[in-house]
Amino acid sequence: MAELTAFQAARLADDVYSLTRLPTLKDAVTYLNGEYGEVFNFSEQSLLKAKTGGPWFIKCRTAFGFTLLGQGSLKGHAFFLFRGTQYLADWLTNLNISVSRSSSGQPVHDGFKSAFFTMEPKLKEFMAIVAKNNISHIHCIGHSLGGALATLCGDWIKSGYKIKPYIYTFGSPRVGLYGFADFCTSSIGAERIFRAYHKTDIVPCIPIWPFIHTPNSGQDYFLPSPGIVPMAEYHGMNHYIDSVRNKSWPALAALESERKSDDGIVRWLKSTSPIGLTITALEWLNQALVYVLKKCLKGVAWAISGAFGTSFTLMDQLAYVLKKGIDISENVSSLVLNLIKKMMEILGMKKVLKAAELTREFIRSIFLKLQQKVNDFTQAALSKVLVKGRAV
Repeated sequence: MAELTAFQAARLADDVYSLTRLPTLKDAVTYLNGEYGEVFNFSEQSLLKAKTGGPWFIKCRTAFGFTLLGQGSLKGHAFFLFRGTQYLADWLTNLNISVSRSSSGQPVHDGFKSAFFTMEPKLKEFMAIVAKNNISHIHCIGHSLGGALATLCGDWIKSGYKIKPYIYTFGSPRVGLYGFADFCTSSIGAERIFRAYHKTDIVPCIPIWPFIHTPNSGQDYFLPSPGIVPMAEYHGMNHYIDSVRNKSWPALAALESERKSDDGIVRWLKSTSPIGLTITALEWLNQALVYVLKKCLKGVAWAISGAFGTSFTLMDQLAYVLKKGIDISENVSSLVLNLIKKMMEILGMKKVLKAAELTREFIRSIFLKLQQKVNDFTQAALSKVLVKGRAV
């Protein structure tokens, strides 16, 4: 088959961390050639480097992966491998959540895009090699931040070279807004995008709304893990490898979690059952926000960040649209009100609220508070993994 097995993709997503696990680049290349010498030739020439870090921190350039031509049983295949976050500057990239445009012109996380585009000269060099080698299949693979980079790489390849790549991600954060997820899914094809995530891995829950996952339709690959609160170890690649071992993609698809229908989302918004800051609550809240935005914008949630001036931040846009939704109809107004109440409950705030009290400033403040709480929640969960030196 043209696509990789889940186990093949997971092993590659894990082994690219040799760049940070082993003392030197030479050690990493030696190890990787020992593991994959029959199908790949790892070298310093095939190395990808990215410049990462937030605007308030010294930026650093670190080894982020490899570009590879397959040989032997993988002849005719090309690979882009991206590692995840290991250093502080990388994590600051994850928390830089302004929006800019992807290769296809769609709204994406600016930190992810900025890191990806520092690799573009090397990527272009490799694509010239791909064109000369009769390559029929291209695979973009990554875990965590590497999954975000792999997704952007797939979009870049399709936009610039008209080739439909395969994308494989494990525990990836959300990369873009609705427009990006929708365009990437339709142009590449949901059947070529393999997104695997553990139920209690917190990273796929960030960045918060209105970022959503790619693909936004078709199949994703839900992997069961214990509980409803983040389990730090279930972001690690060791658990992803164990979860997909000896399983085909169809077998993994059979583990799918319950899909949230529009009726189910409305029932959840109207429910009076208590909720807290859990993985389950974050999943419901994200899908409820997309649903409510579509109602406010008459079905075009992608308009967020697409129809506003640059002076509008993402939170300004959300507040503006939801405030407008209150004036559309009584039904939409009640959806907006219930959505804000759910957010306030997660924040531990009182829920006694009327639609008339929902000013743009108030809505924006609720989003900012929730964003900070989710970021703190995420950092607390991942700090346990970082302390243990695992691949994140």
